[in-house]
Amino acid sequence: MILDELKQYKPYSISPGYHSEHILYGEKLTLDYIDGTTYTYEYETAKAIMGLVHSQYNNDQVYLFTHEHSLLFQIIHNNQKEAYLEYSLQDQRFIIASAYEKSDSLYRLLLVAINYIYNQYQTETFQDIYENWRHIDMSQHHHANEWDANHYKYVLNIAKRLIQILKDILQLQDCFLSLHYDSVEELLNHLHMTFNTQSLTPVFLFQEDLQHLLLDLQSKQQIYQSLSSSSYTILDVTPLYSTQERMKLPLFLQESIKDNERLYMQNRHFLDQNDFDLIKSFQRGKTWSCLYYGPSGTGKTTKLLCVAGALGLPSLKMVGSRSIDESTLFGKYVLRNGETVFEYGPLSLMMKYGGMFIFDEINMVDSDIISSLNDVLDGTKQKILDNGEIIHAHPLFRFGESMNIGYAGTNEMNLSHKSRIQNKIKISQLPIDKMSHIIVKETGIDDTTATKMASLLDAFHNVIINEGNETTQRIDLRTLLNWANKTVDLDGDVIRASLVTIISELAEEDDEILNLEDARQILATNGPAASVMSLIVHEFVE
Repeated sequence: MILDELKQYKPYSISPGYHSEHILYGEKLTLDYIDGTTYTYEYETAKAIMGLVHSQYNNDQVYLFTHEHSLLFQIIHNNQKEAYLEYSLQDQRFIIASAYEKSDSLYRLLLVAINYIYNQYQTETFQDIYENWRHIDMSQHHHANEWDANHYKYVLNIAKRLIQILKDILQLQDCFLSLHYDSVEELLNHLHMTFNTQSLTPVFLFQEDLQHLLLDLQSKQQIYQSLSSSSYTILDVTPLYSTQERMKLPLFLQESIKDNERLYMQNRHFLDQNDFDLIKSFQRGKTWSCLYYGPSGTGKTTKLLCVAGALGLPSLKMVGSRSIDESTLFGKYVLRNGETVFEYGPLSLMMKYGGMFIFDEINMVDSDIISSLNDVLDGTKQKILDNGEIIHAHPLFRFGESMNIGYAGTNEMNLSHKSRIQNKIKISQLPIDKMSHIIVKETGIDDTTATKMASLLDAFHNVIINEGNETTQRIDLRTLLNWANKTVDLDGDVIRASLVTIISELAEEDDEILNLEDARQILATNGPAASVMSLIVHEFVE
């Protein structure tokens, strides 16, 4: 958890039970009624109730940062940061960082966080709080007024539960940090973490946008069950070519079939529901074109090769660039042994013999080249070549393309081309456990080191966004694989291995870095390379 990091730097700030009476109950006041309400003032519950009923629509914002298996919440009241609350999804515990004992905003933060957690994860511990809150019409209370007897029962029930939760947090060892907020801000800046820009309070405190609230849990669970994907079976290789047909293919295509089948068998456990659905569709043949899109290093091209391997298909791949023209794809006349002959391009070869043509990073090519694919991707699946030949696609011809979204040098795909692609599959950043499994499998490094490497990828990306250049610098799963392989080569020296794999990606444009031999020299510079080096040292050096 993020706030656990603070205990390494500021252990004196860990304060179990610190001023718990003030934090829980506030000061004893001589009030008959709580301001803005008809509720009788009672010392044991007054501060919690005031924390709930004194919330104001324009003055309270709660922001969220999702980090691995924890959720970090921050409350800002009247433009002042007042508290942080982190919740572990694994062991279901809270950590609070707060310095204002008298502030009642901690109760608002707790309520918003608990409503969010229950809404998103259905944690049964918080169901009663959520259900009581649902019975309050918050639209009447945007300005912390008009709290009459109609809602008192629900407010009191919530207040008592929040007091108990907060009391448990305060009494647990290591779960309450009494410190100033610059300590938390310093840590977040060090880890290059930023909160979401949208506040949670409109939905999870004031109940706006009701269609996104879990108002009927049982009904919603039934809907989820009806929409849930059916379990899928990991498929064996099902060759579409007969043995005789396969033997008639050129030798290099026969070899590519073996490579694709081997790749599929090695990686099929990493495929997901969409991949196996595509394999089934490609097997039937009515669907024969697809697009994988998403961040770099998420396995888009590997998935396409695996689809080909699952069906026993050969493949040819072309990587998109500005230098590609129509003749590169379909063929051209060349001089060979004193004679001018026509040489088929990779796309026309796949159309002729059948198999998977893979156009990698297709949005790197010029738009007129994309337009030249229209005839191939139409229902006729044919192309007139420069030698006058009309080539009709083989029944087992399949077309797959991949692209990274939003990177330097990419083009917006035109709608005409998009409409011709039958299946479009989005791939997001792989989860840490999946990345670590791939790193272990591909490099032979130990699982603990692989997991640490994978867990740093988001932080690396944040450094590049905040300090580097997204158009020229990139660290992705491929970079992590290079790092892991170099670590194995260097007998486990993770730091040295990072210099020529991870740091080298960021040091090219940094004049302060003279060489990549000494991590200490890199740490002494200013820039993204130093920040990433600091993250690596912090993670791997005891």
